[in-house]
Amino acid sequence: MYHLCYYFSSESAWDNDRRKVINFKKGDEFAIRRFIADAINLLLKQEMDKELIIIRALNSKEIVPEINGGQSLDRLGQSLAATFGCHFVPTILVKRHLTRPVKSLTLTKRQIELADVYQVSQHSINLNNRKVLIIDDIVTTGLTVSAIIKAILTAFPGAKVSVFALAWTPTKNQQAYLLQMKNKTMHFNEPELPYGNPGIIKDLDFEKGLTNVSLF
Repeated sequence: MYHLCYYFSSESAWDNDRRKVINFKKGDEFAIRRFIADAINLLLKQEMDKELIIIRALNSKEIVPEINGGQSLDRLGQSLAATFGCHFVPTILVKRHLTRPVKSLTLTKRQIELADVYQVSQHSINLNNRKVLIIDDIVTTGLTVSAIIKAILTAFPGAKVSVFALAWTPTKNQQAYLLQMKNKTMHFNEPELPYGNPGIIKDLDFEKGLTNVSLF
């Protein structure tokens, strides 16, 4: 899974990322353009196949994608497709019924809510042996994207599925570790002097002229 930033469950050192994602979801133009630019820069490093199919997760109020609704994820998908010459086809994915917003549900209730809710449209193109990129704004438990992947692979077992999210919510333990690393002061240690016989130990890169700075 590719992601651009973190979405922590409470205020933290990444609270600015949290605000940017919320602004994106609300349709803030600056946030949308910023995330689109960041997404393009990240995915430029990947092999973006011309036959790649991009789809997006559906929100709780959608059964079929509201492609004319100007949603932020549609803007992102369209921009990625235009940049890399691939295809944004949100209509591939549909839901059997409306769902409740899952952010306020427990893990067990989320599993029940999303069980077999996604399916691939009967008019879908053949995804076998094609790369598929699912885009979403936030991946928390991963249940939504897992449900989408299951629906795709049930219909097309040969599809090659990847996930791109603006933000990922680590577990509590992962959040604690990331905060610790973010607040940790980094120290650069000088290399130890070659005591004993300094004539034997040489910095080969320096000796060969590959660098102007010797470690010794």
